[in-house]
Amino acid sequence: MIIKASELGMRKSRGEHFLLIDVRDAGQWQAATLPDAQHCNVYDYFIADCTPEGLEKMAADAAAALQPLFAADPTATPVFFEQQVGMRSPRGAWFAWLLGRDDALILDGGVDAWVAAGYGLQPGEGLSYTVTQQASSPAVIWDRRWASSRQQVIAADGKKIINVDARRPTEFDGSFVHECCHRAGRIPHSVLLFWEDVLENGHFLPVAEIARRAEAAGLPRDAQLQVYCHRGARAATILAALKMAGYDTVAIYVGSWHEWAEHDELPLLP
Repeated sequence: MIIKASELGMRKSRGEHFLLIDVRDAGQWQAATLPDAQHCNVYDYFIADCTPEGLEKMAADAAAALQPLFAADPTATPVFFEQQVGMRSPRGAWFAWLLGRDDALILDGGVDAWVAAGYGLQPGEGLSYTVTQQASSPAVIWDRRWASSRQQVIAADGKKIINVDARRPTEFDGSFVHECCHRAGRIPHSVLLFWEDVLENGHFLPVAEIARRAEAAGLPRDAQLQVYCHRGARAATILAALKMAGYDTVAIYVGSWHEWAEHDELPLLP
């Protein structure tokens, strides 16, 4: 699920094929990136309707951007990276997992770790795509285990099916209100696991520490976990961390609070 910079460099030197995908802003990629890295903007995409039909459309939109990159070298292992691990590289990997690329990895520590390991950078050139709303995209095969619909989030009971809030504590308790949302609070049957609390200095925490924090938050290993944030990006960092820590059933509610808050018929907790 993640790869250290030293391991990536060593395996590349042995001739292993990796598809390096820079998910930072295009200008940063063009200025200096890992050698031969391609580019994809996975961050700005938002789904407004987490129905089964909306999720089908999301998978097709993701495939329109990522499949051309995968096709360039079908034998290469995708590795997503940003400056340090934040919310972009896990989201890129999540899109790949959604599309059936279970081999996709996150570069732990990102560009900074690559440089710290003694490897160089070069200007980015080559393929650049953006995951965006397409007017029409052909349906694709995708793995439904990685995404939760709005109806699945409604069905949470707080015991066997738990909604996991990756936002800041002030978003969780409703004291912070996003300008784009006319309601504040949290989704019922939610447990707070702040996304920054699984990271340290741009790296994921050790697996044992992630597991300890998840258990302290009240997340049982046999529960179905549905992670959300504001617009679906921070949730990917928590999903990756939980999967690393041995939580098998974890999905993202991609519409997240931005969608939930717009449905006045849906309950919330202050």
